[in-house]
Amino acid sequence: MRWSETVVFRHRLFIGFIIFYAAVVLFQLPHGLASLDAHGIVAATRSLLENHRVEISRPPGHPTTEFYIFGTVGWFLQKCGGLKFDDAAYLVSQSLAALATLVLFYELVLRAGAERRQALLAVICLAFSAQYFQHAVDGEEFIFALFFILLAVRLLIVPANQPVSFGRMFMSILSFALATGCRPEVLFAGVMFPVGCALHPKLGWKWAVASLVSLALAIGVVWLPIIFHGVRWPYQSGMSSRESILGGGYKLIFQSFTLPVFVLLCWIWLGAAIKVRDRMRQPFPTNFLFAVSCLLPLIFFALFFRYATKPAYILITLPFFLLLALERAKAVLVVLTALTLLGVFVSVDIFKDRQLTRPFLTSGTYFAAVHAKPYYKLGYLRELERQCDGAPAVIIGNAWPWDFEYHLTRGTFFAREEVMSSTDGQSIPAFFPGEKNACLLLPRDAAFQTQLLEGWQAKGYALKMDAELYRVQFAKYDVTAPVSNSAKVGPLSFTLFPVNSTAP
Repeated sequence: MRWSETVVFRHRLFIGFIIFYAAVVLFQLPHGLASLDAHGIVAATRSLLENHRVEISRPPGHPTTEFYIFGTVGWFLQKCGGLKFDDAAYLVSQSLAALATLVLFYELVLRAGAERRQALLAVICLAFSAQYFQHAVDGEEFIFALFFILLAVRLLIVPANQPVSFGRMFMSILSFALATGCRPEVLFAGVMFPVGCALHPKLGWKWAVASLVSLALAIGVVWLPIIFHGVRWPYQSGMSSRESILGGGYKLIFQSFTLPVFVLLCWIWLGAAIKVRDRMRQPFPTNFLFAVSCLLPLIFFALFFRYATKPAYILITLPFFLLLALERAKAVLVVLTALTLLGVFVSVDIFKDRQLTRPFLTSGTYFAAVHAKPYYKLGYLRELERQCDGAPAVIIGNAWPWDFEYHLTRGTFFAREEVMSSTDGQSIPAFFPGEKNACLLLPRDAAFQTQLLEGWQAKGYALKMDAELYRVQFAKYDVTAPVSNSAKVGPLSFTLFPVNSTAP
């Protein structure tokens, strides 16, 4: 039997899972791109390719993805097929990054000493975790960042009895620098380099300091396009300390993971922390992997309470939790896998329509990920149309312009699109579902177009808004207030209505 046949046979279960996961992810490709930031990424990449100008979709910048990776993909599409970098190209890139990250993580787990079946279970836990799957089918650059971090770790774990390879160290540092160019938040994971040097018997603290200097230089090189453009401070969360703590706690437990998975991961981490002295006496790289796996979740959990906006930030910690789980009894990893797969279909939540309530069962992470895509918004758009009720009205729905345009392009929803502008430069796409202009549907960002809405209100049009959208935009943290049928936003008065349909 040839070597390649032997490898395929030994890893046949993992290869079979990757094929299955690829089919699940790629099935969602024709269903559109949902993420707001992802549309900004596509626009920034198009500007680079068509106008040769560096644009920053979100400060402070994301050079690895928007300049190096997507710029290269877009250039290749232009030169080889005359194609444009569009939503489909972005989604394919996301999917391929997700598959590549799973392959890399599988190899890393095997190098850490796990059995093949254990490694497969760990990969399943990562692949079907709430945030990983969501960003595999849609979303932003978190999976790209995770890929480069895992690659950096993989390059560092070499047996201490082998000669120190400074080439591998350089490639590891460069890989981590590229990770910061995907998501700047991962910068704090750079602690792995001084820790690795300090624990390595042939290096020590002098090399730990040198690694930080080298890392700073590598990050500077990766970020050169953004530095020349001008680095801007990231958006602020707009939360008070109390809101960050409460909101961060909720998102950490119920959105970053699921409730049972979060509880089990915390138990795994605490069990590892208790044995930290004994484990740190083990030889390199075992002690290095253990130290990093304990340290990074602690760092990112603490940071998340300071800037609790996107649950996907915590995705960086999950592979390291799983490395700790591999050291426990095999039953622990089996239970963790079972809870992860259960969360794909059903989950637990404490908020219903942005209102705090008793814990209840809700649809799992798979449905939360895919139902955000434009394909699944058809039922919702039709419910918005029914709110017209034959009277002059402006209906603001919890949908983006591309949700409307996706179905207009495919002929599944019928409306006339027109860009509405005001004297102060505000503009918004409006959708007229009827032949007359008696009713118009507006996307969610129209809620802030005060002058335009005032003009329609002065003409006798009733203003209506999805009740959940109102609570998201204007009553974010008033989670115990009674539900009302009306609301006032500045000079505007809205009638609030519930919409429950999301079926295609």
